[in-house]
Amino acid sequence: MLDLEQKISKWRQQMLAAGIKAPVPLEELEEHLREEIEQQMSMGLDEQKAFEISVQQIGQPKTLDGEFKKSDRTFMKKTIIILVGIFLILFGPALILPALAKHRDLGVWQFEIVWPVAIGAVITFCGLGMAIWGFKKRKA
Repeated sequence: MLDLEQKISKWRQQMLAAGIKAPVPLEELEEHLREEIEQQMSMGLDEQKAFEISVQQIGQPKTLDGEFKKSDRTFMKKTIIILVGIFLILFGPALILPALAKHRDLGVWQFEIVWPVAIGAVITFCGLGMAIWGFKKRKA
């Protein structure tokens, strides 16, 4: 078993060298590796062969790191979409409210009042759509 612990430690160093530095994914990968080794050994394989097969099934360090980075990029894109949507939700009324105040003072719907209300409404609804879409994509 001491030999197996050394191999797992060396495997962990390879993962660190490949760029998987976040503790949670690395610990989860190691836990999965240990479970896979146990399963292989319960099927009758010796320690060495079980370790080799388990490492192959988990994947190469560079491939795993690429998958983690791709996942992080996707999360960031969705977060940015949500934040832009929230900004637009707040920016739209910033156009609408001064125009409505001017309408209250003048009492007439002039072009200089109508266009900020229309543009502000479009911006607000676009922002609302983006935020909702971003939240739905985030759960998927």
